Order: sequence, then structure tokens, then C-alpha cells
Amino acid sequence: MIFVFIWVPLSIVAIFLLYILWINGYLIKSRKTSILFVGSFRQKRKCKIKFSSCNGYIKKVFKIRESHNYAFAFNSNITSGFVKAEIQNKSKKIILQLDENNPKSAINLDKNRRYYLVLKFKNADGDLDLTWN
Repeated sequence: MIFVFIWVPLSIVAIFLLYILWINGYLIKSRKTSILFVGSFRQKRKCKIKFSSCNGYIKKVFKIRESHNYAFAFNSNITSGFVKAEIQNKSKKIILQLDENNPKSAINLDKNRRYYLVLKFKNADGDLDLTWN
């Protein structure tokens, strides 16, 4: 009985803290398989990744500080497979998509809305830099 009184409130607090970290862009949801994956998502206005035999996706809340037109650049050196970057709105509708064929684009984002940065990999080898201003 004491177990329930201690662990249930602690579990609720832990879930609440994880949710707060997620909506503020500090947690990353990842479902991928890879032989090698080295990435940096914490840099300001930049995402840099090296990967080998990568399949799956990475999803992160894309936190913006002010509303204006953002220019995105997808610089990649993909030796095999396919990689694309998407910006999705709260209802998971794709509002911007970048890949090797469409490496640059711009979109107007509102600071009062939530957006997601999603990177999708399919049998991909290489590296990429995603930057925005």
C-alpha cells in the first residue's frame, strides 16, 4: 500500500517534467537503426549529423524565439540512400520539406505556435548540416 502512495505521485511528477522538457525542445524522439550516428542538435540555429546505414526518423520540438521569415539550408553529402528534413505544424501537417533536390527554402513562422523538426532517413550514408536564420 505504501508503494502506491509513493510511486504514483512520483510517476506523475516525472511525466509532467518530461512533457515540459519536450515542449520546450530539450528532448528528442528518435526511432532509428544505424551502424554509426553522431549528431549535434543543441547548437543554436544549426543541426549537424554524420551517419552510416541509417533508417528511421528523429523528431524534436522546433522552438523559435520571434515571429518572422526563416530561411533554411540543407547542406548534405549523402553517398547513398535518402534523407529529408521537414518542418511540421502542431497537427503534423508538413509546411516545409528539404532534401538534396530542394536544399533551400524559407517560411514564415509564428512564435506562438508549436512546430516540429523531423529528419527522416532511408538506407542513408553521409553527413548533413541543417541551418536556419
